[in-house]
Amino acid sequence: MKLKPLFTILLFASTLALAESGSVSRSSELKDKPFLDAATVTRLSAGSIIDIKTRKGAWAQVSTRDGKTGWLKILNIRSAGGSSGNGMGGVNELFNVAKTGSSGNTVTTGVKGLSAEQIKNAKPNPREVERMQSYGVSSQEAQRFARSTGLQSQKVPDIRLSGTTSQQNSGSD
Repeated sequence: MKLKPLFTILLFASTLALAESGSVSRSSELKDKPFLDAATVTRLSAGSIIDIKTRKGAWAQVSTRDGKTGWLKILNIRSAGGSSGNGMGGVNELFNVAKTGSSGNTVTTGVKGLSAEQIKNAKPNPREVERMQSYGVSSQEAQRFARSTGLQSQKVPDIRLSGTTSQQNSGSD
């Protein structure tokens, strides 16, 4: 047997091994890409059966029983493996990111906003910095606005945490 066909068969079989059944935990939009503003493929009702293919951040690529494929937020998916500890592995292991406590599982998606690759490839955007700076106002402008709209200065007592000291307000308005 030639090596290339064998490799192709093994690669295909490994992707099938990762697929896992699950269900939609609440009515959700199936998106064509893993973004909130992506086009909606269809709307899935709670309890819809899906096959979980892969995961990307807070999203999972799934396929429906009627052949539609798209992306769902992981928080809207109930893995068929659940938290029974059945050792099934596969995609279910991706959902069990952290185990804590003496008796239960805590599942988290681990999404913090930007991936390591996005941070590594980030480039400064001077126009956006200028745009943000254009929203700033001087202290005099802020005070003029406050007077014209009837806003009044209010003294707020410091919040003291037990065992710590806090700095006193400067008292300037």
